[in-house]
Order: sequence, then structure tokens, then C-alpha cells
Amino acid sequence: MLYLAKTMKTKLLLISILMVGSHNAFCNFFGFERMDERYALEDMRIQTGTYPFPLIFHYRQGGDDSKKSEFRIKDTSLTFDNLPSNIQGILQSRNIPVADIQIFEAFAKLEEVDCNYFTHAWAMDIMIENRLAVVESGIFEAFNLQAVNGEIGINGLVPQTMSFHDKIYLSGNSARFHVNDVNQLVGGWFVSVYDPTHATNQANGNTEGQRLRAIVVKWTLIPSSWITAPQNCTAPELLPSPILTWKSGYVDETL
Repeated sequence: MLYLAKTMKTKLLLISILMVGSHNAFCNFFGFERMDERYALEDMRIQTGTYPFPLIFHYRQGGDDSKKSEFRIKDTSLTFDNLPSNIQGILQSRNIPVADIQIFEAFAKLEEVDCNYFTHAWAMDIMIENRLAVVESGIFEAFNLQAVNGEIGINGLVPQTMSFHDKIYLSGNSARFHVNDVNQLVGGWFVSVYDPTHATNQANGNTEGQRLRAIVVKWTLIPSSWITAPQNCTAPELLPSPILTWKSGYVDETL
């Protein structure tokens, strides 16, 4: 679980409000309405400046020692036609309208070999109380990784329950995958489907108005050592360009 410190809320809320009108923050760039219009001010995404986007997460032992990998979104112009044919087929078989399929290319700084794919902030309608959301996820054309206990699909989708509780915790230790070689690039097409008819539990509240939708992210996970010392990269020809412009701070799609 991820502990979002209460003492940071006022500061982070101010940052969120200041950035809400920025193209790089919470506007239609993400396929959502403005954050301050879509979510209540007490929503975790507003309170902590958390994007409605999946996370490469490292659960560890839970509590405040869990962490997420920094990420950057490179390309927001991808369309359904850019997807591999097998992904297109799966999404079409689920009758998901193309307009409700978000597609991105993104990079993350790989922090650990044991990873989770957390979709809480993308899937959940509200994040102000105890919530559960069932999200099906899978990795296609995966390289340098393997699923743990079949918790995330490889060339298929596997349902996992994402939970958010007590207004500050993301859990549990699910949708796990393991990196084979932490010193090499990792990645694949990560596909997630949220079907509100599968979220039949009292903690998810009223699913009326929620819709069947999907998000596809072509993730490349970059060894953190490559970012701190690109000259030491073992395969310079594979060095992703975002390494050269990586900087701390908010997601920036202009890399």
C-alpha cells in the first residue's frame, strides 16, 4: 500500500490547483476533463496531484516504504490503428468503442526488479473512501520481464482487484511482474480494461454512469543507472531519447 502523508496534502493541493490549467498536467491531454471539474477537491487525485494514469509500482512491504517509478509520457498521438493486431482483436472482441480506448507511449525509471501494474487512479470513479475496482490487464510483446503467479496476463488479460482505502492507501500487492535483467531495457504494450459490470461489490458503490473502457500504454522501463550515467549504457544504440532530457518533476509529454 502507498501511504500519502497527510501533512503534505495542503501543499500538494495547492500545486494541483496551480497546475490544473497547464497543458502538461490535468487537461484533455489525458482524455479527461479538467481535474477540478471531474473530481471532487477531496479526491486523492486532486489532494496529491496524482495523474489518472497507470503506475509502475513497487509494493515492497506495504505502508510508506512502497514507491512508484517516475514516468514520462512521450507520445499522445497514437491511434487504434497503431496497435498490434492481436491487441486490436482483443479490444474489438470486448466491444469497447474506439473513442473509449486511450493509447500512449511512456517511459519509466526502473527502480526495482519486482513491479506491480497499478491502475487505481485510472480506473476508479472516485477516490475519497474505501473503493474496489476490478481491472483486467496484460502485457503484449513483452521483453525482459515475466508475470508473477499469473497475476498479469502475457498476451492476454487477467483480472485483478485494485483497492483504495482510508483516503490515503493504494493496495494490494497485485498485478505483479518481475524484471529479468535490471540492467537492460524492459517493456511491452500494457493493456488494461475496466468493465463496470465486473465491479459488482458494495465498496465500489453505484456503477451507473461508468463505462466500459480501456487504456493501452507502450511502456519502456529504463534502468535507473542509464539515466544517472547514460555514458555507461551497455547498449548505446538502444538508449531512449528521453534519457537525454529526463528531469525531475511532473509528467512532460514534450520529451
